[in-house]
Amino acid sequence: MDQQFSEQSLVKYRSILLEMRRDASPGLNMLYLSGLAETLALIDTENALEPGSHNLNVRSIARVLRAWGDFEGETWAGGFVLELRDGRRVYAESYADGPDWGPDSCVSVVAVPTNSLLPKLPKNHDSQLYGWVEDLPELSDYLRRLG
Repeated sequence: MDQQFSEQSLVKYRSILLEMRRDASPGLNMLYLSGLAETLALIDTENALEPGSHNLNVRSIARVLRAWGDFEGETWAGGFVLELRDGRRVYAESYADGPDWGPDSCVSVVAVPTNSLLPKLPKNHDSQLYGWVEDLPELSDYLRRLG
């Protein structure tokens, strides 16, 4: 992957985020919105570096079913249960290396078991501490704008 692709991909995701922030009504929760934008940008970038590394094309995402995020830290740590257009569900979890998503930021994508609402996570996973949130229409709006 060249540097130009990485920057173009990041600009696309962040420009939609900034557009939504500008147009937002008071009270819009930017935590999950910015976490999703940066997570999808990282998936795109890593898939370009190593095609199919995450087995997820961000264009195949139909909606976000639920999310968790560390709202106490200074950087993002969180995850999203995503429903794909073909009906499958996957879980994307990401951690930011600093507030600007530095080079050690990471993301993983795993399938959600067919008979489960949530992914299989380790005991005492951070999602238990912060809890899962559903009904985040701003995330659906973001995906729609992403096209």
